[in-house]
Amino acid sequence: DMETTYHYENEFRKFHFSATIGAAKLFDVKDAGDVMTRISIAYQVARQLEKNEPVFFSEDFYADIMRQKEIIARFQRSLEMQEFVIYYQPKVNAEDKSLCGAEALVRWNTQGRMLFPGEFIPILEKDGSICRLDFYVLERTCELLRECMATGLKMPRISINFSRKHIGNPDLAREIISIIDKHKVPHQFIEIELTESEDFKDYVVMAEMIRQLKEQGISTSIDDFGTGYSSLNMLKMTTIDLLKIDRSFIPREEDYPNKKKDCIMFENIANLAKSLGYKVVVEGVETQNQFDYLKAVGCDIVQGYFFDQPLSVDKLLKRV
Repeated sequence: DMETTYHYENEFRKFHFSATIGAAKLFDVKDAGDVMTRISIAYQVARQLEKNEPVFFSEDFYADIMRQKEIIARFQRSLEMQEFVIYYQPKVNAEDKSLCGAEALVRWNTQGRMLFPGEFIPILEKDGSICRLDFYVLERTCELLRECMATGLKMPRISINFSRKHIGNPDLAREIISIIDKHKVPHQFIEIELTESEDFKDYVVMAEMIRQLKEQGISTSIDDFGTGYSSLNMLKMTTIDLLKIDRSFIPREEDYPNKKKDCIMFENIANLAKSLGYKVVVEGVETQNQFDYLKAVGCDIVQGYFFDQPLSVDKLLKRV
């Protein structure tokens, strides 16, 4: 980073300059092409890390960049071949432990192994391909709901995650509704989970999208609440149905120095949400003690391994 002052027409103006630098040591380089490959990879990593100092090439960086490129290159073909498999994690009513919903979670079955979301979702987020994957999950879920309804099986509401990358699409609500209606699924059986944005201006767009979905009877929820930058602004500007508090806010079971503070924070977040008329959802529930605590402080819906891990379609239907 560098700052300089420039004198112009009796004024002093400050300019701030910065540079993204990828560098490589010339050890064991065989030809000029290797130099360009290495500094290009180091530069890409520097951009991703938003570093203010030079990033030097390493073999680990090379392997990571190649893995990202491979995932992006294989994505479209895998989508066409339906290699993405959807699992459903049940949501449980805290009051009576009844099944009240499920969240659609995607895994990628490719080249003989199953990739979990953490291995490909962040890469597809950067590339923007995540938007096509979200619509794929919605489409497959609507097909499942339609098939189950045709057999008379009463399904719970299914929530679908939609990335913040969709914020730039002004027709998102219309496209979501179009897919649901194409499969003749009643709107109350679909919930759209949105991740809070990092940009205040995006809340205006998000609020309008939520309004359009709400008009059509489609529920919306905010996922991972509390991990964003402007959570309270988001609550102020949107009219969601459910608030999903991130698992990192659940106070740990054992005693530790900040436990009282964590309890105060969690309980007040839950109270704020309920005072605004939102149902409170908590994920990552793994023990009886956690469940008892969450129920006692007024959480409405819980999900986690204490009740169910993500289920294949066959296991979900048995669970229903």
